[in-house]
Amino acid sequence: MKKLLIGLSFMIPSVAFCCPSLEGTWSSSLEKFESFNKKWANIDKRAWSYMSQTQGYETIIFKDNKQMFVSTPEIAMKMGDKVMQLPSKEEQISFNVLGCTDNSIVLKYNRYGKTHISHLQFENDNTYWEYMGTSDSDGNSHIREYYTKTK
Repeated sequence: MKKLLIGLSFMIPSVAFCCPSLEGTWSSSLEKFESFNKKWANIDKRAWSYMSQTQGYETIIFKDNKQMFVSTPEIAMKMGDKVMQLPSKEEQISFNVLGCTDNSIVLKYNRYGKTHISHLQFENDNTYWEYMGTSDSDGNSHIREYYTKTK
């Protein structure tokens, strides 16, 4: 009986072994954002102008599957003839892993006074994406934000 239980424990995958690893430093990828969204996103020119100027700056450091540190530098954004400065931000956010597969992780966390659930879809060990937007919007924009592992 003992041998049977030991044998079964090797055959049944553990959740800890099938989740992709988040630990490390991840940077927003403007290149991947533009490559996918120019082809697939359903947004107007004003929204595209805003997003293409604000992507590629954010860095997220995940530590011990409980904390993420989100950092964005100051960004100069052109709005018509004017240049607007978006201030830098640094946040420490606690999160819970709600579930995972071998190529995705679902996180729950509070940010800006609201509870968020994010589904991170991994293309490989060094790239993941998530849909941008919220469930209370029209849901048809099909915009992905991409992150690549840097450390």
